[in-house]
Amino acid sequence: MSTATTGFRIPLPETLVAHLGKAIVDLPAPELENGHLRVDVAKEYNRVRAESPEAQVVVRRCRDLLDDPHGDGFAVLEMGVLLDHYGLDDGQKAATVVLSWLGTPLRAFDKWPLWKPLGTNLTIDPMRATGSGYNPLHIDVVNATLPPDYSVLLCVRPDPRGEGHSIVSQLRRAVDRLSDDDRALLAEPVYRDGAFYELTGVGAEYAPFAIIDDLPPAVGFVRFTAKMLPEMDLRDPHTSAVHALERELIAEQKRFLLGFGDMIVINQHYCVHGRERLGSHQEEVPEERRRLLWQMFLRATKADA
Repeated sequence: MSTATTGFRIPLPETLVAHLGKAIVDLPAPELENGHLRVDVAKEYNRVRAESPEAQVVVRRCRDLLDDPHGDGFAVLEMGVLLDHYGLDDGQKAATVVLSWLGTPLRAFDKWPLWKPLGTNLTIDPMRATGSGYNPLHIDVVNATLPPDYSVLLCVRPDPRGEGHSIVSQLRRAVDRLSDDDRALLAEPVYRDGAFYELTGVGAEYAPFAIIDDLPPAVGFVRFTAKMLPEMDLRDPHTSAVHALERELIAEQKRFLLGFGDMIVINQHYCVHGRERLGSHQEEVPEERRRLLWQMFLRATKADA
């Protein structure tokens, strides 16, 4: 495991922050159609990008970090100044505009808004996304035929205890380090994880699924989630293969804290993500001060695929 250097961080230039601030008032709200950002709204958001050379530089830098098959598959955009200047409502809208330059915003979960709040709930399984414990490495919506291409987490309020480091690891390199036998086991469609209901834009349920497919990396997925392990039979060689992949991922994972306004974008074709446990004595922290993230997904556009 290593503590990540800052090369994955992308600050927003002040001129771009000002440009977004001027544009945001007149831009349409991020309205959806079939779970995706409406095409006419996306065109308006893209016009803002086309008018700003700084925006185009930021997009190119994101592409370099996210979509290089030899890279790590994630980037962190520093949106704190944007949220400070324009508040959480307009700041969220501005973040949606920026993300629309990278892909099509997608609301996968029907019962949640486009940005799903991920607070800290002390009454649920600590392993869950809104729990306080270790959230193991995974890709989101792993049991769908078409998981989101990108997963996004925007930190609105970091853990006041100073913990809850984000963890990421490059999937494809980890798979390459496995034995042929383990790769063969992971390619068999015998794996299951979680329920599948009230979802839009992610295809159909895929159960059981194979963890490794035979598609090109930019199209296929390594459908890994360590969350499936507690339910697996320890005597099954498929369980051993999942453990082997988890060990490889942990061995090379990077860890870092998300601060206020930090927005991590993960390319799920190349990268898994998770979270270390939050700081101790969370019960002493008022609920309104506990860690809060906003989650969104992106679907790659045809030009990006």
